[in-house]
Amino acid sequence: MFEPTKKHRTAKEVEELLPKEVINLIWNTLSDFRKQKKLVQSPLAVAFSDDFDATTIYILILQNNAGLAEEVKLDYSGNKDFLGKGTILIVSDKAKTISMTISEANKQDKKTK
Repeated sequence: MFEPTKKHRTAKEVEELLPKEVINLIWNTLSDFRKQKKLVQSPLAVAFSDDFDATTIYILILQNNAGLAEEVKLDYSGNKDFLGKGTILIVSDKAKTISMTISEANKQDKKTK
């Protein structure tokens, strides 16, 4: 699961919402989780914390219907306008690719605004 040989696909909606540096940090974090054998189930969710400072943001990686959760500190000092919106990413392990998309709940929320 989440083998490093699989292609990473980031949905256009994710690229429009998040800075490229943050997307790369998330991919790197998932790679680290794989190496540490912390990834147990696909899909998994990545939620952004509203808690941040000038050089740090936090994400919560949720697996197994939120039965497993781990907060991760990311060193990031760029634009933080994307935080505080309740964004949840879904990362799915498919046969040949690992895909990062916006959650259906966020898509529905966007449609109602």
